[in-house]
Order: sequence, then C-alpha cells, then structure tokens
Amino acid sequence: MSYRVFLISMFTALALLQCQGDRPPDAEIIARVGDAYLTRSVVQSLTPASVEGENRSFYIKQIVEQWIENQILAQTAAKDGIRFSDTEQWQIDKLKSEILANKFIATRLPYEIKVTDKEAETYYNEYRDQFRRNYNEVHLIHLYFKELDQAVVKEIKQTSALTDVIKKNYLNLQVNQIIERNGDLGYLPERQLRPEFQKAIKGEKTGAIYGPIKTSDGFHFLQVMDRQDAGTTRKLSLVQDEIIERLTVVKRLQMTRELKDESRKNIEVETFYNNIL
Repeated sequence: MSYRVFLISMFTALALLQCQGDRPPDAEIIARVGDAYLTRSVVQSLTPASVEGENRSFYIKQIVEQWIENQILAQTAAKDGIRFSDTEQWQIDKLKSEILANKFIATRLPYEIKVTDKEAETYYNEYRDQFRRNYNEVHLIHLYFKELDQAVVKEIKQTSALTDVIKKNYLNLQVNQIIERNGDLGYLPERQLRPEFQKAIKGEKTGAIYGPIKTSDGFHFLQVMDRQDAGTTRKLSLVQDEIIERLTVVKRLQMTRELKDESRKNIEVETFYNNIL
C-alpha cells in the first residue's frame, strides 16, 4: 500500500473514530479495537440501501474488516510515536470543516429549489441563441423487434400513430439490449442515427411510418413526427426541463454565496499574505 493510500485509510479511520474512550451501549457495538468502537449507526450509514441479501452481509463485513485493520495500524503507529505533520493535520482539519460546512449549508438551504415557468421563459427569451440547432434534427417514434410479430405488424399497417400500437401492446415496457428504447425518442440529430435509419427516413415527409428496417440486431419501425433544419431554434417546451435544471444550479449557488457572506459577518477574519513572500 502506498503512503498516500495509507494516509487516506487513516483519515477514514479517524472519521469513524467518534467515541474513543467512551464505550457505547453494548447493543450498538459492531467492533472494538482498543478503546475505539465501530457502531451500528456508522455501519448502517456507510451501507447503501440498494445492497441487499448476501451482498449486504459481504459489504458490511468489508467495512468492519477495513476499519479494524486501519485501527490496528493507526493505534500501533500512535504507540510508536508516529504523529501527523502540520500539513497532514491541516488536511484532516480541512476535511472536517468541509463536512461540517456542507451539513450547515444543507440545513439552511431548501431541499428543492423552486423555479417558476415565468423564470424559465425569461431565461429562454434572453438566451434563445443557446437553443439553436447545430444540425438537422428529426423527431422519431421507435419500435424494435428481435423477431417480427406479424400480429403487431398488421396493427402498424392499419394505424397512423405508432405510439398507440406501442402502448396498446405494452412494448414501451419491453427491455431491449439495444440503445434505442421503444417509444418517443424526441428530437435527434439525423447525422447521429444509424445509417440504416438515415437511409429509411430520407426525405421531407412527416407522419409516415417506416419499416420494418432490418439491422444486425433485429427489425425496427420508425415514425417521423417532425423535421427541423440546422439553425432553427428549439421551442421552449422542448428545453424547459434543461432550463429549470440550469436555473436550479444558479439559484443554489447564489443562495450558498449569500449564506457564506452572511455567516462571514459574524466571524472575525484576518489575512496576512505578506507572510508568504
């Protein structure tokens, strides 16, 4: 193990070492090394809820064993008189302050940042050029079969809405081992489509259903809902979610900045840059 990795492991151990010399209730103790205790709450917080069954038991055992190994080495190092350098201690203090600062921010800022439709519309109008298409785009509905289902193919020939066939036969819930899902793919640059798709839908016609289009992985049907040339601007409805995401980030950063500025008023701060020279 490299010295850097060893230090990181020691930092992790120190982060877990919350109650050295103060024994927790017996029912809470998962492991003990000397006067250091690993508690149930810490192990639970480090174990993702998505890990279940045998995998969860294995994951927990790995956490416990790593903690024990780190504690043994750290405590042995302390007995041998090994101490952190000023820089290493600064890194530990920095990590603690960052964690505490983030917890403070989380308690003061709302979990969800509200962005109104009006704010999204204002942003769209102000930065409309950002939503200009760089390439020709096509709005596609897609349906895939590994092997053709003739009953569904017959329905496709009799419909003008491929989405109706997809939903009626629950094909939108079908799990495929291909990139394109069944259903509405939205607007896509034509140049990024498979060559077979580009060839099949070539032209200006919209509303038509093309297929079956044979590829190496099976058969596809495509319905062209709309075509838009490069240089045209995407409608607000198409980019509203993206705008809301952007504004959410901007608002959170602004609120964080305001919280920092307000907190700074209550803490005395001095800088001595001349001492660096």
